[in-house]
Amino acid sequence: MNELVIILAIIIVIISLFRKIKIPPLVGFLIGGLVIGPYGFGIIKNIEAINVLAEVGVILLLFTIGLEFSLTRLKKIKRIVLLGGGLQVIITIGVTSILALLINVPVNEAVFVGFLISLSSTAIVMKLLSDREETYSPHGKISLGILLFQDLCIIPMMLFIPILSPTQITSLFDVVSRLFLGSVGILALILISTYLMPKIIDYLVLMKSREIFVIGIVFISIGTAILTSYAGLSLALGAFIAGLVLSESEYSHEIVATSLPFRDALSSLFFISIGMLVSTKFIFDNLFLFIAVSILVIVLKYIIISIVVMILSFPVRTAIIVGLSLSQIGEFSFILAINGLENGVIQNNNYQLFLGVTIFTMMLTPIFFDFSKAIVPVLDKMNPWKKLIRVKSTQQEVETISNIPYKNHVIIVGYGLNGRNLATVLKETGINYVIIDSDGELVKEAKKLGENIVFGDATRGEMLNSLGIENARVLVLAISDNDAMRRILKFARKLNKDLYIIARTRSVQELDDLYKLGANEVIPEEFETSIEIFTRVLRQYHIPRNVILTQVELIRRSGYGILRGLKLPDATAEQLEAILSAGTIDNFLVLKDSPANGKTIAELNLRYLSGATIIAVLRDNKPLTNPPSSYKIEAGDILVIIGTHAQIDKAFELLSPPSFEQLENS
Repeated sequence: MNELVIILAIIIVIISLFRKIKIPPLVGFLIGGLVIGPYGFGIIKNIEAINVLAEVGVILLLFTIGLEFSLTRLKKIKRIVLLGGGLQVIITIGVTSILALLINVPVNEAVFVGFLISLSSTAIVMKLLSDREETYSPHGKISLGILLFQDLCIIPMMLFIPILSPTQITSLFDVVSRLFLGSVGILALILISTYLMPKIIDYLVLMKSREIFVIGIVFISIGTAILTSYAGLSLALGAFIAGLVLSESEYSHEIVATSLPFRDALSSLFFISIGMLVSTKFIFDNLFLFIAVSILVIVLKYIIISIVVMILSFPVRTAIIVGLSLSQIGEFSFILAINGLENGVIQNNNYQLFLGVTIFTMMLTPIFFDFSKAIVPVLDKMNPWKKLIRVKSTQQEVETISNIPYKNHVIIVGYGLNGRNLATVLKETGINYVIIDSDGELVKEAKKLGENIVFGDATRGEMLNSLGIENARVLVLAISDNDAMRRILKFARKLNKDLYIIARTRSVQELDDLYKLGANEVIPEEFETSIEIFTRVLRQYHIPRNVILTQVELIRRSGYGILRGLKLPDATAEQLEAILSAGTIDNFLVLKDSPANGKTIAELNLRYLSGATIIAVLRDNKPLTNPPSSYKIEAGDILVIIGTHAQIDKAFELLSPPSFEQLENS
């Protein structure tokens, strides 16, 4: 119990510290375990009880990861997932196995080491992409696709562990039978998850008890894991498959939300327990080997992933960023390694080396993220493998668009949702435009639809020249990659000083930088959503459309200062105050049960009761201005009323039919 209390205290400290230095806490858990474990300072010596809780944490971790998979999302990026992820995993396993065989590692262990190295860290990479608001950037989408395929590969890799075990398999028949039995076990689990589990969850929901629902979800995740173990498969694999099948359930989001607190707490124990297993003595005794293998893993994965991304027809710049981002070994490899050690697939010395290298490569990932974009130009010039695959060169890209006859046209960078919508409007209005995108497959599909689109990397000055930027009138940056946007802005402003540049950004922090680089307008998605919300709110208070538009224009002209918590210039603040305190005009439709129906304006006495004045009446589409006090109001009349916002509200209250509650009280 004392060990558990110490570890929980360390978890709190690690999360607080690593959040401040913007490094995923997972890295801190591994380091923390290494420091306090038996091979470190020996603060924790008995880790048996910790391992039990850690195993439950792994089950919940894989269960929720399975739940967070979206089959619909997979379909949208299926080419990246299947082709990109498939090539990366197969090539990495193949190359790693060959290198291991060259240093006399047994065949079964060589293949298993290939399994371990082929996986990258979904938890770390997605956290870093999210923190940098780059999840929807080209390199973010590619990274996600490859990571999804890697995570799915955990299923066949788990099945192969007993087959690779030198102590359990003796013949080809044993290999085939184990694969068959494993497949049958997985199929049975899928059937149970598909037909039985939804009924259990429906029952839990109908109970309308939060406690029962929470306990039920924990029961399902652990129960399916135990059922899988009876079939000879791992606990973690069963939990992952169960979560995967339930991912399309209507309750999947609620299940994830319910599981998260348990998952985060217990999976933290798992990563700390992994750190405890690392022998610091072994690492220091084999320091040269440790450093050499770490560098080899990073370089090998970087080269393979970069080549795969270029095969997918993405620019070299994107390939380099993705290659560096995914060059670490992932958390799923820990689960594989533990199973491999238990089955005798990997020797203890190699297991210790693997743990050290994995933790080291994970620690370097945030650094690679920060420096990847800065070193792209250097790596782009010196990469020798670019010539080995058929990737469109700058010259080929330029040839495809060198004959563009446009002048005074619009250049759209990025063919995502915003780029497509803009292109549709420009086409309808007859304005000439050209689109450039770095996704080769997307460009092919758009060309089939008749779009004037070209493949290329807009961060290169020669590409912008070939798009006729000197004669263009407007440049629209509809991409999610902030670093690429900066590079494009620099080149574009140099090439055409009169160009009107509109940039879209998800990040509020990018506003000032993009303006400094030469953007005429920067549209932050967060603030534009806020503007749309308060615009609709102001309409409910009868503020005229022209007044709302003026206020919006003032906010945009001040660089969204009021929304960013900045002090507005006195003149702007006075304008806003004047707008809000000014009078307004609004219309009111008189219904049959309105108190105004059948009364004259004098009888209604609206000006005395509310302060607002009826200045016109519209009846049968015929307006009557300045109606006399004897004018009788009828149902269907539209009253034009002037007054302050408060006076208009009071007038509407007096003119509106009584509510149900008012009738009851009367």
